[in-house]
Amino acid sequence: MRGFSDYYRDPLLRLRLALLVGLLLLGVGTLGYVGIEHMRFLDALFMTVITLSSVGYGEVKPLDTAGEIFTIGLILVGLGTAAWLFTTVLETLTSEQTQRVLAQKRMSRVINSLKNHYIVCGYGRIGSEISQGYTQNKVPFLVIERSPERIGELREAGIPCVEGDAADDAVLVQAGIHRAAALIAVTPSDAGNTFIVLSARGLQQDLFIVARADAPQNEAKLLRAGASKVISPYTLGGRWMAVTAINPAVTDFVAAITQSDPAVFAVREVEVSAASAYAGQTFGNAQFKQRTGAQVVAMRPASHISGFFPNPPYERTIVAGDVLIALGSPQQLAKLSVLLQ
Repeated sequence: MRGFSDYYRDPLLRLRLALLVGLLLLGVGTLGYVGIEHMRFLDALFMTVITLSSVGYGEVKPLDTAGEIFTIGLILVGLGTAAWLFTTVLETLTSEQTQRVLAQKRMSRVINSLKNHYIVCGYGRIGSEISQGYTQNKVPFLVIERSPERIGELREAGIPCVEGDAADDAVLVQAGIHRAAALIAVTPSDAGNTFIVLSARGLQQDLFIVARADAPQNEAKLLRAGASKVISPYTLGGRWMAVTAINPAVTDFVAAITQSDPAVFAVREVEVSAASAYAGQTFGNAQFKQRTGAQVVAMRPASHISGFFPNPPYERTIVAGDVLIALGSPQQLAKLSVLLQ
């Protein structure tokens, strides 16, 4: 329940309060003239309006002593109320605080409308790169950040964001964790990421969670906490640099895949559904390239035991639950998805 301090801080609430007081004064004046001068309702309302607005029209009917005293009081109270109401309206329309409140309300509506979105916890160097990539590829996402300065940057950039600690259950619920497709914990602290993973897993058991780990010994802890995948930026970066030094064209190709315009070319994973007519067929019989134009470059068996099979052989049987990694245009990948799901 909101108290007086909330009305004082929120200009929109102050405007509502001022309008409410104005309507209340209008009602009191109207009822006063009806009760004291026995005027018709419309005449009493007209008398109240011209009195409060100081228009200067003549009275609807001559007033007796009680009516004159009531009118004097109505004028004194009305002038102060009118000045306050005018000031409040002007402040509401021009203040920066109002613009911030309106921006926050718009942001809340955007966040509440998100579904199957990605929650990025932390807007540091890695979080900002993730946000930039999602923005370019039009992926629905929002950022949870506790720094007021970075929250200001996010709002200025028009990126949906929630201010607070991502390890707080209430903040995760506000971010729509029950509607989210995945959560990415990339705060600078391994301990902080661990608490985020614990909270997220407790709220949503089947949520896909990716967590950052700076120290290699913390990867196992994050997995035990409930992370689906743990990535060490330093380990991954070191390996990537080593491969680049030996095979620069390979890393250029992989970078081109991840950085290309998704409307032209993309790499996607597609899981084989048990309802698919291709479950139980071999890759040779399926002929996905001829049917869809998409190129299946690797597959991961449903058992996950054997790892990935690059360039699956024609004689390999497709099993429900297998995950196929394919390259192609969005239209080609969409056709492949229809065939397999």
